[in-house]
Amino acid sequence: LLVIIGFGVFTAAHAVRDFSAAYLPFELFLEPLLICLIASFVLANYTPYRTEFMRILEEVSPPIYVVFFTLTGASLALDVLAQTWPIAVALFLARLVAIYAGSFAGGVAARDPMPYNRMSWMTFITQAGVGLGLAKEVSVAYPEWGGSFATLVISVIVVSQLVGPPLFKAAINRVGEAHGRGHGTAGDDREWRALIFGLEGQSVALARLLTSQGWHVRIASRQAGTRPDLDSAGVNITPIQELSLETMHALEAERADAIVTMLSNAENTLVCQTAYEHFGTERLVARMSERDNFDQLRALGVIIVEPSTAMVGLLDQFVRTPVATSLLLGMEEHQSIVDIEMRNPALEGLMVRELRLPLDVLILSIRRGGGMLVSHGYSRLQVGDWITVVGSPESLEIVTNQFVGVPGGVTAVP
Repeated sequence: LLVIIGFGVFTAAHAVRDFSAAYLPFELFLEPLLICLIASFVLANYTPYRTEFMRILEEVSPPIYVVFFTLTGASLALDVLAQTWPIAVALFLARLVAIYAGSFAGGVAARDPMPYNRMSWMTFITQAGVGLGLAKEVSVAYPEWGGSFATLVISVIVVSQLVGPPLFKAAINRVGEAHGRGHGTAGDDREWRALIFGLEGQSVALARLLTSQGWHVRIASRQAGTRPDLDSAGVNITPIQELSLETMHALEAERADAIVTMLSNAENTLVCQTAYEHFGTERLVARMSERDNFDQLRALGVIIVEPSTAMVGLLDQFVRTPVATSLLLGMEEHQSIVDIEMRNPALEGLMVRELRLPLDVLILSIRRGGGMLVSHGYSRLQVGDWITVVGSPESLEIVTNQFVGVPGGVTAVP
């Protein structure tokens, strides 16, 4: 229906033009591109159908893009381009100068920071849809010279498309707005460290459980200074004044292999975003009471735990797979599951079947580059892989030592 309406706009515009030329003393032409732009603007901003409208556009746009850009490419006259490329380059450079002057003057008038003013022009280079559409209309409306003009304009747009995105990315990185994953020093000393924000019964219980598994755990809380019973908790509790980057540096958050937040949703988001951008922490876990900031945390790769749904899901797993769930929760006395980061370069490229693992050890999966691999005998190991292994605690210690490069563990078949 949306596509039919779009074609109807173009048909109606040409019908109005023909009617006005035949029956009126002037010719009236309604630009279809502007009509569609205004209609979509109103629909997206002044009606409750924005989400449905965007979903429909995403579904119908690929075939339209294919037809449109194929037609545009087929209409390029390479013989004309070979003669006019110096003009195309000159137009592109003139456009860059105009964009720089306009963006710099506008930024100064708006009192934006000067570093932003000097680099904002880099974000305005890319152009495509409207310019291509208008160039195509010119070529149709003026067949004598419209084809050459369209070829020239399309050439400038193509160059802008090639140069624009890298400069856009460079500008975002230069002004510090990329918010990419940082780099910390977690795991460099082969000791597992966890940092928990929030002091309550669950955080203390989690700290004790992790400590029993060989982790070095620290709890950070702004209420810790008012609690007289900290020594009786049996875990490392550090009072803090605020949630800031300086505080996290003081807590040695860059060395933490995992950060757990048990605060309000806004505070959880602040801690996780800071850890992601400045320390690159791999394991971020947030306990959420509501779904506020849910999408933002998911984009950071945060593992979100909602107490109500987590309990229902846990009971469901106990009903359907009681043995696997008990094993996962560490309820089996002689079996455990661990994630091991493969750091030993001597095992790089080896297949799983070439490893002499203890008989009670099984590799369940391999996580690589954000994706999960279901392991089999021909899966090849790479440094940086996270390997999920099940087995007895003694055997898991042997496997861990070998994967991280400590002598005395499993060996590869020669």
